[in-house]
Amino acid sequence: MKSRKTCLVTGGAGYVGSTLIRELLASDYNVRCIDMLIYGDKALKGLSNNPRFEFIFGDIRDKKILNSCLKNVDFVIHLAAIVGDKPCQAAPESAYQINYFGTKILGELAKMNGVNKFIFASTCSNYGISDPNSYATEESKLNPVSLYAETKIDCEKFLSSISDEKFSVINLRFGTAYGMSFRTRFDLTVNSFAYEALTDKKIVIFSADTWRPYVHVLDMSKIILKMLEIEKNKIKGTIFNAGFTNQNLTKRNIVEILEKIIPDLVIEYVPFSEDRRDYKVKFKKIEDLAKITNSKTVNEGYREILDAFKAKILTKKDYDSNNLKALTEFFSEKKFLFDR
Repeated sequence: MKSRKTCLVTGGAGYVGSTLIRELLASDYNVRCIDMLIYGDKALKGLSNNPRFEFIFGDIRDKKILNSCLKNVDFVIHLAAIVGDKPCQAAPESAYQINYFGTKILGELAKMNGVNKFIFASTCSNYGISDPNSYATEESKLNPVSLYAETKIDCEKFLSSISDEKFSVINLRFGTAYGMSFRTRFDLTVNSFAYEALTDKKIVIFSADTWRPYVHVLDMSKIILKMLEIEKNKIKGTIFNAGFTNQNLTKRNIVEILEKIIPDLVIEYVPFSEDRRDYKVKFKKIEDLAKITNSKTVNEGYREILDAFKAKILTKKDYDSNNLKALTEFFSEKKFLFDR
């Protein structure tokens, strides 16, 4: 009889992790989660009675806790990070310590503890500014324009350097996330546009013709599940752009989608933005290997966010809980600037 595999998910109480954990449990994995609950534990409610789920409160820079978490673990899915450009700007020291040093510690200990596969959530933001007339591939030059992307690139390099026959590292450069989760983020373009359109009836669009590849949070989970299933010798030490080529859209494109849902929406276009990122990404490598297509579109992402607010499943409190104040206050109060 095939034994059930155990996954350690770091940052499992977050936007992607809280969706992924439920997908893993539904796919018959045991799941252990480590998180320091910057935004609380609401996203994990309802999981405590599941005998195949275990939660550990902790910081990924704490070697003692990590060694305990990694016992009898087959796969690590590393999501824990300070995510996004503005959050990293708000807490830069913590961002580099957690995003890079935390990853380095986790990678070393995972290898030491005999973990089979290590999946790292990286970002297409690593491409920064690229030629809008062509697609960035895994071989394209990296051009980070933020601390967030710099930390992810440093992590990719380190993890690739320790990957070998027994310890298979897979770096997934995800596109721009959107959609409903158990802790829905509103610092993401599609989600924030949906909220602003519903509450203000107006949105302001900066640099409308810049490109991004968009990926629904559920599809991110499905990509990770596929990578767990694929034989590790086919993917060890590999970098994959993680998303779908047909989901490359400009901001203008996603606004036009929203306009069809809310026809009386007022739109103000501003030609310039502090955010200089502009990239189209090709996902052929992962599409060919994993044989996966997107199950969700931006249109569906908008509708589920709007419907959730109308049904009061989401409220202004959910929107406000995503602000940078919560992040900076957490690190100020907890003084989580340390190196163990």
